[in-house]
Amino acid sequence: MPLVQAIELEKRYVDGPAVVSVLEGLDLDIEPGARIAIVGESGVGKSTLLHLLGALDRPTAGRILFDGDDVFARREPDLAGFRNREVGFVFQFHHLLPDFTALENVMLPALIAGEAFREASSRATALLERVGLQARLAHRPGQLSGGEQQRVAVARALVRRPRLLLADEPTGNLDPATGEGVQQLLMELNREHGSALVVATHNARLAAAMGRTLRLAAGRLREERPSPLARVGGAAGAVS
Repeated sequence: MPLVQAIELEKRYVDGPAVVSVLEGLDLDIEPGARIAIVGESGVGKSTLLHLLGALDRPTAGRILFDGDDVFARREPDLAGFRNREVGFVFQFHHLLPDFTALENVMLPALIAGEAFREASSRATALLERVGLQARLAHRPGQLSGGEQQRVAVARALVRRPRLLLADEPTGNLDPATGEGVQQLLMELNREHGSALVVATHNARLAAAMGRTLRLAAGRLREERPSPLARVGGAAGAVS
């Protein structure tokens, strides 16, 4: 069974008298440990899709199954717990808390989940060491470079050991050399932790490094570079 199944997803926004349709009957299966790049023009809905997959937003229609269970059948408090436990997010703009140190930023999701301070601190420290920031634990975001801040964000996304890691333009705000380092880090952590990795990106090098590339256009996905295990089906180029 896929880890995640998106089934006939639709997302529409109402802007006064106008209705903007972003996703139209989109299907997607995400296997455990998969690496998937979502590519497409700006404004086609890549971020919207990631927000739906991570339960940050609700679809207008359709379902998202995680381990076969309907994500949006949960009550809101349970949905927040699901996001904290199963999903890690890395955004183009890292969204670190400016008054907290790198270590505290990474610890925060674990503390919110009720983990003991010592355990959360130990795991956060190990992750920051893993991403090469062992000398920056006590530094606040304003004292870190852009690449260092993004590495803190990656560590924060992994501190709860999520099974789904979503990255929205994770290299888009970085210079090429720093972006290459973050790209390699995501690949390595995907292999080591086994989290399914879905990246929305305009970066051709990052997309090429993923196991599977899907293009989002006209509200649906089409296979651009399938992995050997990818299955294509459904209506009008939907991907399953």
